[in-house]
Amino acid sequence: MLPRLRCHVTAAMACRRIGSLQAGVPRTRPLYAERQRHRGLVRVEGEEAADFLQGLVTNDMRHLKGNTSAIYCLLLNRQGRVLYDSIIYHLSHSTFLLECDVARVSQLERHLRMHKVRRRLVVEDATGDFSVWCVFDPAPDMTQQTQVDAESLYMNPKVQNEVALHLAGDSRDITAVQDPRVRQLGHRLVVPATTVSLRGLLPGVEENMGNDMFRSLRYRLGVGEGSEELPSAKSLPLEANCDYLHGVSFHKGCYVGQELTARTYHTGVIRKRLLPLIFSEDASEVSADASVVDETGRAVGKVRACLGCHGLGLLRVEECLGAERLTVEGHIVQTFRPYWWPLQAPKSKASL
Repeated sequence: MLPRLRCHVTAAMACRRIGSLQAGVPRTRPLYAERQRHRGLVRVEGEEAADFLQGLVTNDMRHLKGNTSAIYCLLLNRQGRVLYDSIIYHLSHSTFLLECDVARVSQLERHLRMHKVRRRLVVEDATGDFSVWCVFDPAPDMTQQTQVDAESLYMNPKVQNEVALHLAGDSRDITAVQDPRVRQLGHRLVVPATTVSLRGLLPGVEENMGNDMFRSLRYRLGVGEGSEELPSAKSLPLEANCDYLHGVSFHKGCYVGQELTARTYHTGVIRKRLLPLIFSEDASEVSADASVVDETGRAVGKVRACLGCHGLGLLRVEECLGAERLTVEGHIVQTFRPYWWPLQAPKSKASL
């Protein structure tokens, strides 16, 4: 293995070896904040808002009746393909904000209006009123994640949003939640759109004006987001790891696109999933949908996104994890099973 690639793989897989060596060590690195300019918001407001969304999203809106302030979910078409990935924020009893790609806010708004029929709901673009920020550790301790078996994950598909951030000043108009997907993604804040800095709320936080640092963290964790990484009307929820990211409920009842998702889950056959990619050199110029090829020359997946030496790929899990060598357009690439995946396959019969 090339020295540079070995370094990347070693860092990515360190969580499997260091065990409890870092347990109890206080974190001295500063937190970073990035405004997510590529993410927009749609407001849904009305007494019927929760019931309305319950029939459209993959997760269970009833989780928001407890101490959970945000849930991750997908919105599907009738064929069970992903249209939008979203984090839903619960602002009040009858008001919710749906986060999605800013370029697709108008399509999501139209999608919701089409399904609301005669319900007395307000559905409107709220991107001009609020902005989304993430606050995170760019090099988190991967040992903090407690692995669970798949059945436990599916029986309790929500994350308790314990907000560890201590906000200074007036925070009445601020919604702060732990990222409902993976703990190491940090926290998400919904703040007034006029907010240009979080230093008034989080003294000492480092601010990154771009999106590359958080994007790189997502890629290292193997978490996809947005229509480029989860192509609209092409991606399947379970291939996008929605089940592992606390984004789907198999007990809530019907919603648009539910039939194919439930059938796939119950048959247990999920051969392809989104996985992290670690390249031997800068692969930012690798084309979207480039084929991932094993040592026999067989295509075993496709690239979804790249940034520097990290990326995401939709890969055939068994073949890629067992391959001796993987390449993409001449670049040597490695992949691994993310540490936050459950300990075993769903129902012990998934062909991973």
